Formats: sequence, C-alpha cells, structure tokens
Amino acid sequence: MPELPEVEIIVRKLKTFLIGKVPIRIICNKAKLLKTSQCLSMALDRPIYDISRKGKLIILSVPPYAWLIHLKMTGQLWWQHKDTPLPSYTHLTILFKDTEYQLRFADSRQFGYLQIVPEKVLSQVPFLQKLGPDALTITPLTFKKRLQNRHAIIKSLLLNQQCLAGLGNIYSDEALWLAKIHPLTPANTINQTQIKKLTTAIHKVLKCALKLGGTSIKSYVHPDGQKGLYQNRLFVYG
Repeated sequence: MPELPEVEIIVRKLKTFLIGKVPIRIICNKAKLLKTSQCLSMALDRPIYDISRKGKLIILSVPPYAWLIHLKMTGQLWWQHKDTPLPSYTHLTILFKDTEYQLRFADSRQFGYLQIVPEKVLSQVPFLQKLGPDALTITPLTFKKRLQNRHAIIKSLLLNQQCLAGLGNIYSDEALWLAKIHPLTPANTINQTQIKKLTTAIHKVLKCALKLGGTSIKSYVHPDGQKGLYQNRLFVYG
C-alpha cells in the first residue's frame, strides 16, 4: 500500500502536471471506483486549482468541488500520452482540455476510488473527520496524548489512521526498529523518552523515504513511471 511518502511524492509530481489543467471527461469501467452524489458534468470543465494530501488521501481542488483519490492497497496513478498503452488494471481515465496526456488510475485489487464532493462539505467527509494527526508533523506532546490510556500494542496504533495518519507496515516497522521499541509493546507502557525517540524515528524514516522517492517493492511507481529507491535502505521490513 502506498504510505505517506509515496502519496506525498505523487502529489508533488501531479502538481507539476495538473495545476491549471481542465478535466473534461472521466472514463470508468468499474462503477465502484467512482463515487459522486453530484451530477458528474457539474464537476468537469473546471481548472484544477491545487493538489494536497491528508494522510494517504490525495485531494484535488477543482472549485467548487474536491476530488478525493485513495489508492488503498494497489492503486497507481499514471500521467501518460493517450497513445501509450494502458497500464494493466486501468479502470479509470481522466481526459483534459488542450493536452493529449491523460491521468490513468490502475488498481489490480480495485479497493481504491475517486470521490467527488462539494468543497464546502469536505470537512464532513467521514474519512477526513476521523483522520488523526499527520505522521510527518506530529509532535511528541500530541503523540503522547494519542497514546495515553491505550492498551493496544504500539504497532497496531501506528497503523490506525484515526490515531496517526499516513503510516503503514513499512514505515511503522522501520520507525519502531530505529526507536528500539518492540512492536508488541502496549502503548500505555511507553514512557516519555521512548515517545520522543519514536516521534523522531517516524520523522526520520519518512523524510528519508521522501528524499529517495518512496519505496517501490511491489506496485508503487510515480505518475511518470519512475520508481522509488527507499527499498534499498530498509532494515527490517520485507
């Protein structure tokens, strides 16, 4: 599953490709991948103003709408010329005005989705309402409050997006190893010194992964097809 560094890199690259572009058509051959309560035509023919990230969620600002993309387990976004053969498992394609390039959403397991909502109700989207603090910016104090009185093991809480947003198995394993904390340690037994070490470790592995383009072990690639290199720096995952 793409985790925080992979999603952040996708966002940064999509910004160079998509800001100012005007989506004019969505082709989808798997209905469950496209979620919208709005008339789809109302959300088209409007320029993309910004692209951001919340946890592992990609948010395209297309005022007055927000396009939410979650890659889930195996989702990929490709920015490709229309004459380039479709990547395997491409189920959704977005066409744009004045360009022959397309944004293609491939997903072998089909858990990912594109959801279109009015921007004015973005804060009411259940997934975003429940999302915890971002793993890249969380402070030791905030982290301590999230762990207080939690009897669950620390590994499960690091994976819980309502506790801490952005981590998956790869970076939680690497951060715990770096902080010298056993994954099965009950969260409420971790002391202040350990919390500081773990916070520092999380930030360190995420920033290093960002610098190296993310982790390309299975399906993850950048929108331009480039692969990450952080898999060559993993200590415990894999």
